[in-house]
Amino acid sequence: MEASWVKQGSLTVTKEDSVMTDPTNHTFDDDEYPVSSRDGRNDQPSASVSAARVTGTTEFMPGGVQNTGEHRGPDQRAVDERKRSRRSRRAFGTVERLPSGRFRARVIGPGGRYVSAPATFSNRTDAARWVDVQHADLVRGTWQAPVKPSASPSVAVYVARWIDEHPTARDSTKELYRGLLRTCVSPTLGRAAVASLSPAAVRRWHHQLGERLASDAERRRVDLLARGRQGSAASVRDGGVRQAQAYRLLRSAMTTAVGEGLLRANPCTIRGGAIPRRAVGRSRPINERLLSPSQVAAAAAAMPARYRALVVMAAWSGLRQGELLALTRADLDLDAIPARVAVRKAVRRTDTGQVRVDVPKTGSSVRVVTMPDPLTVVMREHLEQFVADQPEASVFATGTGSVPARSNLGATWRRACAKAGVPQVRLHDLRHVAQVNAAEAGATLPELMVRLGHATPAAAMVYLHARIDRDARLTTALGEAMRRAGSSALRTNI
Repeated sequence: MEASWVKQGSLTVTKEDSVMTDPTNHTFDDDEYPVSSRDGRNDQPSASVSAARVTGTTEFMPGGVQNTGEHRGPDQRAVDERKRSRRSRRAFGTVERLPSGRFRARVIGPGGRYVSAPATFSNRTDAARWVDVQHADLVRGTWQAPVKPSASPSVAVYVARWIDEHPTARDSTKELYRGLLRTCVSPTLGRAAVASLSPAAVRRWHHQLGERLASDAERRRVDLLARGRQGSAASVRDGGVRQAQAYRLLRSAMTTAVGEGLLRANPCTIRGGAIPRRAVGRSRPINERLLSPSQVAAAAAAMPARYRALVVMAAWSGLRQGELLALTRADLDLDAIPARVAVRKAVRRTDTGQVRVDVPKTGSSVRVVTMPDPLTVVMREHLEQFVADQPEASVFATGTGSVPARSNLGATWRRACAKAGVPQVRLHDLRHVAQVNAAEAGATLPELMVRLGHATPAAAMVYLHARIDRDARLTTALGEAMRRAGSSALRTNI
C-alpha cells in the first residue's frame, strides 16, 4: 500500500500513522501511547509517539489533510477497532486482550513500573474493575503489590511457618495445630498457593472434611460394636469439633496472610464454620450424663482406693483432669478455713506419648478453689495413705509414682461406673457435675467462671446445665403455685 505524505506545519504525517484521539478520552490508541509489544514482553511504557494529537479526526483528501471531526476512512476505522479490542489504556493502567482470549490487567506502581494482576480475567469488565481498585489503593496510600500464585507459598508451608512463629501459643497448642495441619488441611489444600485460595475452595474443603471425619467416626463406632466393645467418648463424635478446629486454624493463618499482603481478603468466610456442630442422634443430651451426688459416691467407691479421692475431687471442685493430675502436696492447704487448692499447672500428654507439666489452659485457669468440709476430710485421708511427705509429691499418681495415663484412667472409670450401676459417662463429665452443684448451691455466673477457670461467660455456660430431676421439681413447684392461686383465678372468660 502506497503511503501518502502530507505536510502540516512542521509535522509530517503518513496515512497509516494518522490516528487522532480526543485527549479528554480515557481510552487511547496504542500508536499514541504504546505500552508493550504484542506478546507482552516489554513491560515499560514506550517513549515513541508516532501521531499528532489534535481534536477531532483526520481524513486524507486530494490536496492535503482535512480535519473532518468524526469522519474516518473505512480502513482506518477497522484498524482502530482491532486495536481497541486488543488493548485499552487508562491513565493509570492498561487492560489487554491476550491471544488466549483472556484479559491481562496492569497498573503503574509507585516506582513508575507496570505491575500485572496476579491472574488473568475472563472478561474486560473484571480486568478494568481490578485496575480501578488498584488505583483507589494507590490514591489512599494503602496499595500493596499483588503476589502471583507462582510466587506465593503453598498453604501447607505458610501455615506450618505461621504455627512455628506464633507469638503466644504454648507448645501443646502448637502440637494440636500441627496435627490439624497434617490430617485436615495438608491432604487437600496443602499444595494450593495462598494467593490463589478462594472462598469457594475453602467452602468445598470444609464440606469434604466434615464428610470424611463423620465417615471415619462412624466406621470406628461400627467396628467397636462388631467386636462387642462399648463405645468410648470418641466413638460418639462425628468429627464436628475437629472440623471446627481446623477451620479456625486456617482462618487465623489467612488473616495473617492478608496483613502481609499475600491476600486481599480472607477466603475463610463460612458462617458458623468455627462452631462445632453437634453429633445429632449419636450421643445422649448432657443433662442425661449428669450424675447425682449419690451416684458420684457410688462410682467413687467402685474405683481402686488410690483413685477414689480423684473422682470426689473432680465432682466437687471442678478442676480439669490435667489440673488434678498435676497437683502436688504443696498445692493443698487443708488447714485453711475453708480448705483450698491452688491451681498453677496442668499435665499434658504430647502426640509422641511424652508427659509434660505445663501452665494451665488459659490465664484464668490459674486460680484458687475452696473445698467443702467433706471433701477436705476425703483429701486428708488420701494424703495420709497414698502421698509422700515431700511438698513436691504428686497427689494423684500410680503405685510407681508416675502420672496415670488418661486412657488407663478412663478405662478404670468406665469399669467403676458399670460396677456401681450408674450411667456410663466420661470422667471429664464430672466437671459438668461440679458446675451444676455450685450453681444449685447459689453461685452466680461470675463466681462459676472463677471457680472453673473460665475466661468468658460463654465458656462457663457450656458447663451449666439442668438436671432432669430438677425439671420435675420445678414442674411440681409450678403446680403448687397454680393451686395457691385458686381455681377462679385460672378461669378465663370466653
